[in-house]
Amino acid sequence: MALLVALAPRITPLRAAATALAASWAVEFLQLGGLPAELSRHSTAARLVLGSTFNAPDLFWYAAGAAAGWLLHTAARARLGPRPRASARPRGRDGRRPDAHRP
Repeated sequence: MALLVALAPRITPLRAAATALAASWAVEFLQLGGLPAELSRHSTAARLVLGSTFNAPDLFWYAAGAAAGWLLHTAARARLGPRPRASARPRGRDGRRPDAHRP
């Protein structure tokens, strides 16, 4: 989840947690097939990223980790305060911004 927030700093805590949970569950369910185990035999990096065998309790722990990440992300955003929003630029009668290129 930390990598996700680093790559997309404006992501909301709930979306970051849900995305991280979905990705980790997808990798875990992928382990039901033989592909991760086969790749893990040939590559240490694949073993670290994909694992090799399905373990049902891991699904719970991924959810617990996503919940903890959500709490930390929410707390960090609350501590930093609200992010400034882009102010709405005034628009003319035609709906365009005054600084928009006009042909």
